[in-house]
Amino acid sequence: MSLAVYAPKSDLLTKVRRRAARHLSRRDVTPALDRGLVSFSFDDCPLSVAEHALPRLEAQGWAATIYASAGLCGITNHLGLHMSEGDLVAAHASGHEIGDHTFSHMDGLQQGPERFLSDIAKNRAAFAAMGLPEAETFAYPYGEVTVSLKRAVSKEFALARGIHGPSGGTLDLGLAASARLYSDEMDTTLALIREAAEQKRWLILFGHDVRDTPSEFGCTPDELQRAIDLVAELPLGVATVKDGLARISS
Repeated sequence: MSLAVYAPKSDLLTKVRRRAARHLSRRDVTPALDRGLVSFSFDDCPLSVAEHALPRLEAQGWAATIYASAGLCGITNHLGLHMSEGDLVAAHASGHEIGDHTFSHMDGLQQGPERFLSDIAKNRAAFAAMGLPEAETFAYPYGEVTVSLKRAVSKEFALARGIHGPSGGTLDLGLAASARLYSDEMDTTLALIREAAEQKRWLILFGHDVRDTPSEFGCTPDELQRAIDLVAELPLGVATVKDGLARISS
């Protein structure tokens, strides 16, 4: 099964709604850390993450967060072949966090909270059927969210991650900032990793596919290795998003 690349809306009203969600109904925290912290996360569930990303992180003794939409399991789209349900179960058994990403990878700007929460419930049921624990953290598909949806999702998850870049040391648990593991933004992300070490901040990274010819939303294995090597050589801890939240909350 092949799916066309979905393009979220980009009209002025949509842009205003996106910006409003970043600034309203915030649940701000300012992590107090002895040293900086990095979390590697990957959205959807491309098989290339299991093949090329997770082994590199495991070699360092680290775990990642996979924000999985169970409805994508086994399909092929612009990110390549996606993990099977068995692949997700195996990733969890290896210590990786399986976070929620809705069942059908739903655009939150195009759906009301009721339908969106119903899709989350469907994903939870799919996780339970696989024997996976209920997800404690969430990532908005496409990073798309309204203020009303943000309020609703904040009641369901301890942390919900967006795709907008970090600015400062404050983190909004309802729409947490992140840095991209994308080929064309890797230099910017490496600079943010250095900044996280210098300023003792928590930096959440996210990407999609990891392969030699990645989509525009992913990176190559060598590019990911650059980020891993930099994190390893700096005074930084590494944790899943769920475990990172536990560290800043303790």
